[in-house]
Amino acid sequence: MRIGINCGHTVSGTVGSGAVGILNESNETRAVGYSLMEKLKARGNTVVDCTDDRSSTVSENLRKICEKANAQPLDMFLSIHFNSGGGKGAEACTYGGRDVAGAGRMLNSLKSLGFTDRGIKDRSGLYVIRHTVAPACLLEVCFVDTQYDAGLYQKLGAEKIAEALCEALSGESPEESEELTMTQYDELKEMIDNLSENVNRLSDSLNKLSNPMIYNYIDDNMPEWARPTIQKLVDKGFLKGENEELGLNDEMLRMFVVNDRAGMYGE
Repeated sequence: MRIGINCGHTVSGTVGSGAVGILNESNETRAVGYSLMEKLKARGNTVVDCTDDRSSTVSENLRKICEKANAQPLDMFLSIHFNSGGGKGAEACTYGGRDVAGAGRMLNSLKSLGFTDRGIKDRSGLYVIRHTVAPACLLEVCFVDTQYDAGLYQKLGAEKIAEALCEALSGESPEESEELTMTQYDELKEMIDNLSENVNRLSDSLNKLSNPMIYNYIDDNMPEWARPTIQKLVDKGFLKGENEELGLNDEMLRMFVVNDRAGMYGE
């Protein structure tokens, strides 16, 4: 996968540097985020660092983050944050509260480490959620100003948190995703382009035939390479002729075979 990771806020002590309590948000987003990036890379993923360390305003910081995320196609975007306000647990923020970008899996992983699962929240108004092209999630790992959360986080360490998040993101299968990833889209487009090229090549060849053959039956007159496909279509009931005559020409044979080899008719 191609994943954009943002270590939330700017560095500690600068404009927009995040919450400070028992933990320092800016420090911990980077501890978890950069560890997660390395672990994802080690598993063969392409990782784009969308972190912005210094900006003159919060708006500039948010804009830079989204510009980095949108500079290339990504399968998903994750912004790592820590919460404040005296609460307890982890929560995921997404557009419409949808379970995208591994949100549910990450919450399950953090829950297994002892954090409370506060659920997936609809935070469609958040700048990084609204302005990133890829499916996006802003993850609040825990509360920086709650003794239980901060104590558990310090006991586990950023490395353990990053490992849990990596397992969650690496375990997301294409079948469970609600949308095509950019990788899947590219592969599908390539397959369609190849099929179109093959069909065009066959059509050009057929245009040169002055006396096209008509194949009414699956017999010795039909080319050997076409018989298995035509027999499959007849057996499945996809192909029926008039008065038992199929009435197929060369162009039809080639079209059916191309589609069959592309897996369009099943086994």
